[in-house]
Amino acid sequence: MPDGGEIPEFVEDLGDALRARLGLEEGEGLRLLEAGPRTIILERVSGVEELPCSGPPALRTEIAVFPLFDMLGAIHSAGKSGFIHFTYRDHWKSVYLHKGEVVFARSNQRVDRLGECLLRAGVLSLEQLRDAERCFSPPTRFGKVLVERGFLTPCELWTGVKYQVEEIVRSLFSYPAGELSFWEGEIQPDNVVRLSLDTSRLISEGLQRRDELWKFLSVLEDPRVQLTSVEGASHRLTGNERVLTETIGAGGCFPDVCEALGIDRESAARSIQLLRLVGAVKLVRVQSYDDFLGESDLERHDDEQLRSLVGNLTKLICELARPLVEADGHPDGVRERIGHILDETASRFPALLTGVTPSPEPGLDPEPLIERVLKLPGNREEQVALALGELVSYLEFEIKNHPGIDDPDPILASLAGLRSATGT
Repeated sequence: MPDGGEIPEFVEDLGDALRARLGLEEGEGLRLLEAGPRTIILERVSGVEELPCSGPPALRTEIAVFPLFDMLGAIHSAGKSGFIHFTYRDHWKSVYLHKGEVVFARSNQRVDRLGECLLRAGVLSLEQLRDAERCFSPPTRFGKVLVERGFLTPCELWTGVKYQVEEIVRSLFSYPAGELSFWEGEIQPDNVVRLSLDTSRLISEGLQRRDELWKFLSVLEDPRVQLTSVEGASHRLTGNERVLTETIGAGGCFPDVCEALGIDRESAARSIQLLRLVGAVKLVRVQSYDDFLGESDLERHDDEQLRSLVGNLTKLICELARPLVEADGHPDGVRERIGHILDETASRFPALLTGVTPSPEPGLDPEPLIERVLKLPGNREEQVALALGELVSYLEFEIKNHPGIDDPDPILASLAGLRSATGT
């Protein structure tokens, strides 16, 4: 570097040989932390984003002081357009808004890439993802490769990109700290199709996702729970997932794995969720030093929780339908309206709700739903809560607005305990 030159904040162009020796992946670079007479300290960074706006932000705050859901909710309610930029350690995520609605989002985190998101959603298999990665070469878009390989149709790719953006937004709610900045104005993302997403729904789902992640974290941080890698699974993985799997190895506790890799607990937990999904990592519960409960025991526990959730939700739906039938004087109208909501919701949750019809009471038979739920890929509890929770919300709405129900509050209050048990 010439005398008087400035040290850049972020360096990505290092040459292939040096990048390979340092173990840097695509998009990663180095940031200078400290320089001494004989030593320099460098930080491995997953890139920085070139912001699409100039000038100071209209608002800059810490999420510990002004939570994301408050900022996003305020922007949504006011119908403002703009750009939100979030940073936490070496993480950054950006959200574009138009008239209060999310239209796009970006992230530098591997778990937020399109392929990883589609894998978690059960749209792609691990083999298909790895095949596409082998064929992928910038500047070609990864989504185009998925279509060319026949793994997705153009319509499925469109839905997948929307899901990816939603996943990035939902993931923001799980961070315990970080800095938020907001620039107001019509700021358009470059070279992407602007989407139209239900921001109020994303806020609600983001908060629910945060609670689910924290529950999973409490399991991971339980001293009786250890992680183990499935033998031979790491060769199917790449990047951070492979490093994480190999670090876990034959056994290790979650805090030690995070410390060994220098990664934050939230990102590690999201990666472990994915690794469990593809069968690369197992959770083993240790009752004593010589007494282990295997993965099958944990899976049975998960299945029991799912059965209980479906049972509580179907019971709640039946109880909410009962005062509507009394107000109508006949069950046919209520059954028809429930069927209509089911048909609408089935477009987003086809594996769970396609062909499901209300029972005569009216209500929903839990057993066929449980059979379907146990076969679902991805986060089954979340899918059930979102799908059936929509019907619950509709019935509560109808109770509040039905002309034949003078005072809905006692009805809803009597079901508050059951409502709470569903977590919706």
